[in-house]
Parts: sequence; structure tokens; C-alpha cells
Amino acid sequence: MTGVSRTRRIGEQLKQEISLLIRKEVRDARAVMVSVTMVDVVRDLSQAKVLVTYLGPLEDRLEVMQALKDQAGTIRSALGKLLRLRTIPKLFFIYDEQLEKASALSNLINQAVAKDAQVAKARGDIDLDPVINQDIDQDINIDANLSKSSE
Repeated sequence: MTGVSRTRRIGEQLKQEISLLIRKEVRDARAVMVSVTMVDVVRDLSQAKVLVTYLGPLEDRLEVMQALKDQAGTIRSALGKLLRLRTIPKLFFIYDEQLEKASALSNLINQAVAKDAQVAKARGDIDLDPVINQDIDQDINIDANLSKSSE
């Protein structure tokens, strides 16, 4: 168990340092729009998957990822100077698609809610969300009881 927590701690430290080093070492102006989301280190510290997102235009993503891969050795060398580890892992930069997937899922949910509201409005349903309306009714009753007791 201690090995797992050690690799997590090292992963977090690598994440912070790599984030800073990307801005310093990568000779691409778009590198400032790169965010390191996670670093997954193998137990023997020989390798680390560095998950990154790029917040810039979609068409620049491949070039930015190639720049990161090209600079992986330089970043690893800089990490060796910064960290007191016997072994500095070999870095593998991988694009993290979770942000895009979450955004797409959120858009689908918003579309479904909007469609449900349109259908309810077309049917003439007044009570679009009974749970919210029930909470409002309870709040009104509480306010009414408070004003009666203060009189």
C-alpha cells in the first residue's frame, strides 16, 4: 500500500513541476494553453503517462502535442535537476479527452432538458418541476407561519 501512495505523491509532484516546465522549456507560444490534468507513474518509476489538455484551437492540437513529445527529454532532464529522485521516469504525453467528453455530455443533457420543457409547454403542463414547486410551497408556508407568530 505504501508503494501506491508513494507513486501518487510523486505523480502529483511531477504534475506540478511538469506544468511549470512546459511553460519554460517548450519553445512554442501555444504551450501556455496546455494544462497537465494527471500524471500516472508506474510503480518502479521508469515511466509516467502525462495527461494534458490543450485549451486552444482544435487544429493546433496535433502540433502542440508533437512539440510536447519532442521536448519530453528536455523536460525529463530538467526534472532530474529539480527533484531528488533516484530515477526520473520517461515521460509519455497523451491528450486527455475527458474535458471534451464532459462538455459534450453536458450539452446533451441541456438539449434534453430544453426539449422536455418545450414538450411540456406544448402540452400545457404548468407544473414543469414538481419538486421545485413543492419546495417553494413549503417556503411560503414557513414564511406565513413566521409572520403570524411575530404578530
